[in-house]
Amino acid sequence: MWLKLDLSGIKLSMQIRNYRKVSDDDWDSVWCKTDFAFVSDEWLNYRKDNDEVFLAREIEDLAKSLDDLLNDRLNAPTEFNCIEPDFNFILNPKKDLRLDPKVLYVRPGCEIVDIDMEWKISFLDEGLTDNYLSVSLVRSDIECLLSYLRLVMGEVQESAPEIKALMNKGVVYRNDMDDA
Repeated sequence: MWLKLDLSGIKLSMQIRNYRKVSDDDWDSVWCKTDFAFVSDEWLNYRKDNDEVFLAREIEDLAKSLDDLLNDRLNAPTEFNCIEPDFNFILNPKKDLRLDPKVLYVRPGCEIVDIDMEWKISFLDEGLTDNYLSVSLVRSDIECLLSYLRLVMGEVQESAPEIKALMNKGVVYRNDMDDA
């Protein structure tokens, strides 16, 4: 199954395969195969196929971190780093702008800024470079990513209402080649 999100004009397509639950003894030995692409018009076409960017344990830990973010269990920005340097996630909890010394005025009713996440995609060229792409995910994107990760982990099935809804929207889909 694939995840497809439009992140303010940058299209993300990602498929995670070969996930299996791991024990504390083998947490660092089970890699998932991941295909991903970040594409936008003619200026961006970054993709990798069959890459080992996530350990199975990282899928579990990222899902837990996203759930914590969505349910207001984070009090400060939290960085989630994978062992492989391809992806880095910065989870930003709700923020009260009245407490920010850089903000002079907050219009009534706009005091709280909702959660978001920054996803940094590092570029490799015969090794890690200092260059990266940064995309922002808002609450609805984070909810879709978490649902997808739960599907990958087998916590929910394709028949679950939230997955069916994402499939109807084309956010989660099956590629004809998935069964080949």
